[in-house]
Amino acid sequence: VREFTIAVGGGDPGSVPITFSTVAGHWRDQAAMVRMLDLDLPRIVVGAVEWEYHAPVTIGDRLHGRRVVTAVDIKQGARGVMTVITLETRFHRGDGEFAVVQRDTVIELPE
Repeated sequence: VREFTIAVGGGDPGSVPITFSTVAGHWRDQAAMVRMLDLDLPRIVVGAVEWEYHAPVTIGDRLHGRRVVTAVDIKQGARGVMTVITLETRFHRGDGEFAVVQRDTVIELPE
């Protein structure tokens, strides 16, 4: 947490920056997600990422989350059809309290 706080230019090294839940993404098997959603890896871009906090997260908390697909939209773009997928991870603290929602928008560009 301390190194992350320094890297993002955060304030108190003893506090948890609100974007710290992004670290969870480094422990995910992204290749498995691409296979499961039947996506073409070279055509994937991240459209957006957002966080919504419902409870404080402090140093020492262990967050547990489950990522699910909440929407799949097909959109016509200037270069062809794009698939826009919204993923949501709901994180709970070790005490069971619901703490954070992370929403990711993944776009598969046209061929």
